[in-house]
Amino acid sequence: MTQTTIDPQMQQLTQALIDNGTRYDLEYLDRIYHPDLKFIRIDPDNRVEVLSKQDNLDFFTALKNAQAAPLNAFAEFHYADNDGQNGFVVLTRKMKQLEQEQVFLFNIYWQKVAGEWKIIRETVFIR
Repeated sequence: MTQTTIDPQMQQLTQALIDNGTRYDLEYLDRIYHPDLKFIRIDPDNRVEVLSKQDNLDFFTALKNAQAAPLNAFAEFHYADNDGQNGFVVLTRKMKQLEQEQVFLFNIYWQKVAGEWKIIRETVFIR
């Protein structure tokens, strides 16, 4: 069995994403998401939905405008690595959605663009 890799830089970047996203910090999200972001959501029935950066920002804007309580920031990191230009993180989050607690498995793909890390792809499997 191999040792799980948890790159501290990728973990820190991803935790900052979680901390800011759970508080609906729209300026942060706009800055960290690449303009060509693809957010892929797979529900428990294996239905796939592909969202754009604007779709994702609209989701968080609606929560903020509804004055929704912040989401919890729980994250269990399973894998995080980078080669200096590209990063990949796998983590589990537990959050309440539609009045029930659900488990979400995230795969987050980071890329360094003009010297800054941006999220280019994010896939979430809802269990």
